Amino acid sequence: TRSSFSRTVLNMKGLSLLALASLLSFVAGALPDCCQAVSSPASYGCYHYNLSALTAAVFTATDVNKNSYSAAVCTNVGSVPPLCKNKPAATAYQYANSSCAVLGLLSKTATYPVDPERADRGVRVVYQGGDPDPDGVDRAVMLDFFCDKDVEMVVQSVIEFPSYTFRFVIYSSHACPVSYSPSEKCFFPEFENNWRSLAFRPVPSWYDEVKFGIFIHWGVYSVPSFKSEWYWYYLMTGNPPFVEFHNRVYGCSGVMPEKFPCTGPPFKYADFAPMFKAEMFNPDDWAALFKKSGAKYVILTSKHHEGWCNFPSPQHWNWNSMDLGPQRDLVGNLTSSVRAHGLRMGLYHSLKEWFNPLHIQDSNNNCSTTTFVDEILIPTLKDMINKYQPDVVWADGSNGDAPCTRDSVKYWKAPDFVSWLYNKGPNRNTVLVNNRWGVGSGGDYNAGNDRFTLGVLQPEKYENWYTTQNSWGYDRSESLAYYRNASVLIYQLVSSVACNGNLLLNVGPTHDGRILPIFEDLLTEMGEWMAVNSEAIYNTTTYRVQFDTEEKRTWFTSPKV
Repeated sequence: TRSSFSRTVLNMKGLSLLALASLLSFVAGALPDCCQAVSSPASYGCYHYNLSALTAAVFTATDVNKNSYSAAVCTNVGSVPPLCKNKPAATAYQYANSSCAVLGLLSKTATYPVDPERADRGVRVVYQGGDPDPDGVDRAVMLDFFCDKDVEMVVQSVIEFPSYTFRFVIYSSHACPVSYSPSEKCFFPEFENNWRSLAFRPVPSWYDEVKFGIFIHWGVYSVPSFKSEWYWYYLMTGNPPFVEFHNRVYGCSGVMPEKFPCTGPPFKYADFAPMFKAEMFNPDDWAALFKKSGAKYVILTSKHHEGWCNFPSPQHWNWNSMDLGPQRDLVGNLTSSVRAHGLRMGLYHSLKEWFNPLHIQDSNNNCSTTTFVDEILIPTLKDMINKYQPDVVWADGSNGDAPCTRDSVKYWKAPDFVSWLYNKGPNRNTVLVNNRWGVGSGGDYNAGNDRFTLGVLQPEKYENWYTTQNSWGYDRSESLAYYRNASVLIYQLVSSVACNGNLLLNVGPTHDGRILPIFEDLLTEMGEWMAVNSEAIYNTTTYRVQFDTEEKRTWFTSPKV
């Protein structure tokens, strides 16, 4: 991997459109509101930005059909382009295409800090509203002002489809804070419970800077550790290898006895839970290994599709790691150790639970009821957020058996939860969510499908979640041939980062809490490579090209400005 030291614009998240119900209060003064902005550095006060020096600026963007569009700051858009001089104009934002068609007045205004962790890095101003486009989608102009005392003004522009968001990224000495009042509190509008509003939330910058994380699949399925973490599902649905293995090794499952006769003592999947003891689990050893690998964040399965929770959960009594098996808070133990080693900690959480009676009832009712979501899922998620304050909420399992259970809004009510997380969550300034909440899901980054190896530049941030062996949970039936070597894993990291992605590399611990030497060896090799090449990975952005030949042996990144 080669690091190229060229100046590049920060890669910003694509936005959809919604007129926000609340407006920010702007600083009083003689200038029009469109020339001023307020940015909130958490709860410490307000930065005031005076953007009046940008009043003569005209920003242009060109869409995929080669139509050009213009917007002007604090002036009449009628002055550009000349052909549109006699068209209606506004002394805020208005934009028109090259055929002089007025696309609507932009009367709504709102501001957000570009980076909620570092408000001095810039301010975001969104002007939205006006007439919808022919497809019925509202338009918006979004400006990201970055403080740069070394330049008069540098502008990059883009038009995004299908949302018709005109996005301008401006570096300017005039976008620097001009005053700061520690005692003054900023009014910060709340996000509404819909994906369009939630898309305006700025993505915490840490995620794009760290690039490399560790995924951990660990649960009751780690006891049989046979072929898949979906062991219970395949067992109950009569998958022959699973039923035959279970009946032979543990006892009679009772599944399809006419097809799989069994004469031994009964043994249900739930009988594995007391065997999941994690007696060798040392969270400090795990965290030290992850740090040694060069990873900067960790994501643990708090609950997989089997419904077992690796933390005490009143909604999952007698089916969690405190009531049975380890009789300890596995999530809490690892969270403390990971953060003590300077890494970020996130939590995977399955939306569905295969055999939860309330989830089955909702499915059978064609989702006319949402009892499982209301009484189990959302309360569990909120308890988890309030107790552990994860840096990532990694959703999964929205693909229920009933088609109605795949809808992120109507059944899973994901925007309700995510809006609560962004507005009220104790970790709201640092947390991210992926986009695996069901059909129509939004999110802070694209988690796509497993082994999300794209190999080409992506317009939005994505995550390649990838396994070291075929199974996600530890599979003792796999031979060495099924394990990827370090060269393959490093290639996945390099190619993902060059294409605007992160690598989330999975390991599967044993039921007694060990990370086996083969995983340790692979992670150590990753760390040795990272010790030499980290400059081309951490805190980088994409370069103007991603690779140099068709063989894709050399990949390019660029340091962030």
